Amino acid sequence: MTGTPDTPDQSATDLEARLAAATPEERGRLLTDTIRTQAGTLLNTTLADDSNFLDNGLNSLTALELTKTLMTLTGMEIPMVAIVENPSPEQLAQHLNQEFAATGA
Repeated sequence: MTGTPDTPDQSATDLEARLAAATPEERGRLLTDTIRTQAGTLLNTTLADDSNFLDNGLNSLTALELTKTLMTLTGMEIPMVAIVENPSPEQLAQHLNQEFAATGA
């Protein structure tokens, strides 16, 4: 069996396509799961949908890294302040879902 593991570019393209094809509810779930997973990896912890990023050790450097990762994966422009103003995976996903719907990202 020959094949190569997914590269970040392939993962990003796959997620972007899934987001574009999803209903708003499905998109919200995809975003929440992606944010929770990526933030959990950066913070070296398991996060719940309503876990507060700051309470779990998020600082300016990890917020910047999370922002960059999410922008790469989703193809969306995400200002770092969005993480501060939406301090849980669920809240940030809601915000991004609204932005996606408004811009058709």
